[in-house]
Amino acid sequence: MTNRAFLCVALLATTVMPQTVFAQDVRESASDDVLSGEIIVTARKREERAIDVPASINVFSGDALAATGVTSLVDLQFQTPGLKIAQGGGGTRVSLRGVGTNISSGSPSVAVHIDGIYIPRPRFALTEMFDIGRVEVLKGPEGTLYGRNATGGAINIVTEGPGPELAADGYVGYGSRDLLTAQAGVSVPFDDRGGIRISAAFANDDGYTKNLNASGDEVDDRNYRAIRVKGDYDLSETLSASFTAQYVDDEGTVSFGNSNNPDSPVYASLPSEQRESARRINVDTPPESDQEGLLLSGTLSLDLGGVTLKSLTGYIDYKSTARVDVDGSGGFIAYSDTDSRSKFFSQEFQLSGGNADSVSWTTGLYYSKEKNRSSAIETDADYPDPTGFVYTDQTQVFKSRSAAIFGEATVALGTRSSVLVGARYTEEKQTGESAFAAPLFFPDPILRSSSVKDDAFTPKIVFEHRPYDGGKIYASITRGFKSGGASLSTTANTYKPEKIWAYEIGTKNRIAGGLAEISFAGFYYDYTDLQLRTVLFTDTGIISRITNAAKAEIYGAELSAAVHPAEGLTFDFNGAWIESELKNFVSPVTLTQLDGLPMPLTPKWSFTAGAQYSAPIGSAGKLTARGEVSYQSSVIFPQFTDLARERQGGYTLLNANLRYDLPGENIYVALIGRNLTNKHYLTQRFFFAGFADTEFYGTPRTIEARVGFKF
Repeated sequence: MTNRAFLCVALLATTVMPQTVFAQDVRESASDDVLSGEIIVTARKREERAIDVPASINVFSGDALAATGVTSLVDLQFQTPGLKIAQGGGGTRVSLRGVGTNISSGSPSVAVHIDGIYIPRPRFALTEMFDIGRVEVLKGPEGTLYGRNATGGAINIVTEGPGPELAADGYVGYGSRDLLTAQAGVSVPFDDRGGIRISAAFANDDGYTKNLNASGDEVDDRNYRAIRVKGDYDLSETLSASFTAQYVDDEGTVSFGNSNNPDSPVYASLPSEQRESARRINVDTPPESDQEGLLLSGTLSLDLGGVTLKSLTGYIDYKSTARVDVDGSGGFIAYSDTDSRSKFFSQEFQLSGGNADSVSWTTGLYYSKEKNRSSAIETDADYPDPTGFVYTDQTQVFKSRSAAIFGEATVALGTRSSVLVGARYTEEKQTGESAFAAPLFFPDPILRSSSVKDDAFTPKIVFEHRPYDGGKIYASITRGFKSGGASLSTTANTYKPEKIWAYEIGTKNRIAGGLAEISFAGFYYDYTDLQLRTVLFTDTGIISRITNAAKAEIYGAELSAAVHPAEGLTFDFNGAWIESELKNFVSPVTLTQLDGLPMPLTPKWSFTAGAQYSAPIGSAGKLTARGEVSYQSSVIFPQFTDLARERQGGYTLLNANLRYDLPGENIYVALIGRNLTNKHYLTQRFFFAGFADTEFYGTPRTIEARVGFKF
């Protein structure tokens, strides 16, 4: 489907609607609540106010994300202190409060969910977001309700659902680098028992990196199309159903526009002539990327009279292909083609009941399986055959199964105190097969296989006390777990599961009649057997190995505050201080003592501060202005080959937006600016002595104008 055709489809839902006056959209808008405490979240798999969750959580409404121009979770890291996302060459690594992974093909340490469905391949969830109800970032291990791969925390993306009345909304935007964006959604009620929402999104630009090579083509460009159908319906007085069907096709190459540091020798120890600057590079093989994803989910909820039974079923089919230049010389030597396909199925049953005044509880069963097949072929035109040949060809097939039983109960201790006790038992099995060939050197492929089984018991205890209405203090002890696995890239080895004990104390306060909120959390993590990958380029090839570091220690504090001192005026602040340290770890590849290093992708200081003012302009509508500044101190990137080079210094980003709502607030015009000072900052860096010093840079200054509607 062409870009022009898809853009027409994205807007079709609004252009073919009957020419009648739509009912006013009555969906709850978080922008109407200047603070976040009243936002309803489902981070603990039940509806409750964000301020009532006894844990550190950042919540962002879809309206707020759209207003500030946040298009993906990669952008969201600059609004979420402690969250760091590294992108480069198709690889995505997520770290939260210092807990993350540097394994590009392994399981994540931060669990990402879309409408309750776990996303096993984070890159699928980290592309563009559209028609979002809210995003919840729950910090700290979530080993009870979320289980696998939630040692760092969980990110829940909740898409917008149908409203009770006929409604439509959307926008068209144009901006820097010929950026064209469009989103539209229509909610259609069937009757008073439910309805359906259809939404679509489109984004395309020319890319923020210029290829000086005659091969041309767009680099670091957006080329995104998606459509979603979501429905809710009450089948009877006791049985309700909902579903989500989403298809995404992303052919953009954002984070693929890498270039080599000209101060470092590159492939075959040649001097690099690949770039004039980070934004002007010479790539003989322009990057190509295509991601296609289908997500299906269905939920049935049955009221059994004081007890609710819920079934949540999910299926994801995700495939990606990419071609990248790997020599970094500016002339043709080598390029790599990769492709992968993941098929994932999950089924969860929940049973919940009780009363908040005495005992409330949730228990359940979980099962999932995934098959992921990937291949990588490197084509070379160097010694000993200058005409071009397949240098390496590798295929891997991984299968995983996970089963768990979980439960937690909250017991009221009087009218102002309670204690939560929960636990989860998980069993996982992973198998892998690999075939590695270098046809010019090895006539027969090298075959490897592995099988790993793990189990874990992850308890949780939370005590909370509400000394006054609108205030609470809490203390928690939580166990997190991520299963082990196998590395089949260059040498076959297995690695153990990693585990974490997390201790947290905090307070949340909504004061001054709801005009101010302040929250504080202090935490300490005892992190053992964390999984780390180290890589070394040698004269005989690449040595890559995943092993378990003995231990890491992480501790820190977070402060969040918002105040509404006058009508239409709001100030907000979110900040984090994190200390982290590797202990008793020697790289099995480089034999380097890494004790005392901070955890990868863990800034010691990070914060976001913002100010927003909204005021009516007589009878001519309403004007809203917001500015925000975000800062992250220096981090090391997760490669462990040259620690002096694999760093990004601290940097500050400035964002602002201005919006004018016409009378009636059904039509608006907005101007959005991100990275207004045009800061150059690294999103990823890989250094291999004598081979490559590859750098990936973030999005430069972007200005976008939008015209939107809501009827």
